Amino acid sequence: MSLPRTNGAYALGPDDGEALWFNGALGLLRATADQTEGRFAAFELRPRKGFAAPLHSHQKEDEFFLVLSGEVRLQHGDEVVEGVPGSFLYTPRGIGHSFHVDSDDARVLLFFGPAGVEGFFREVATPARSFSLPPSDEPVPDRATLVEIMSRHDQTVLGPPLPPKD
Repeated sequence: MSLPRTNGAYALGPDDGEALWFNGALGLLRATADQTEGRFAAFELRPRKGFAAPLHSHQKEDEFFLVLSGEVRLQHGDEVVEGVPGSFLYTPRGIGHSFHVDSDDARVLLFFGPAGVEGFFREVATPARSFSLPPSDEPVPDRATLVEIMSRHDQTVLGPPLPPKD
């Protein structure tokens, strides 16, 4: 469904975007600085059950989460909310946040403003060799490498990810 870009607008189909294997998940860069004149970036995450981000903050970007499908617990500061399809969370820059995927299938759309965080995703991920979840043996960065890459992209790891539900 990709449409030609005219007057700054563009459209993507459900499976369009730059596909990346990101820490055991399939990720799609839906909008980048080049496409939005730096205003925002959008990244769709299609993770496995158990996928979790460390508690972290961004120094340059605000982040917005929209749960498209599945169950995803979202943490903002000390608060944790149960995200179901349609749930939305806004977390301003500088505030610690995390999330944990609790269902077998999930899709989460992440927006960042302004754009720029796509450099992090491209550095930490690998181009997807197929439009699917990566093989379970696909290498992922160890914690020290992830922290280093996040730091280069003005993100600070503040703690561990949310644990699985009891």
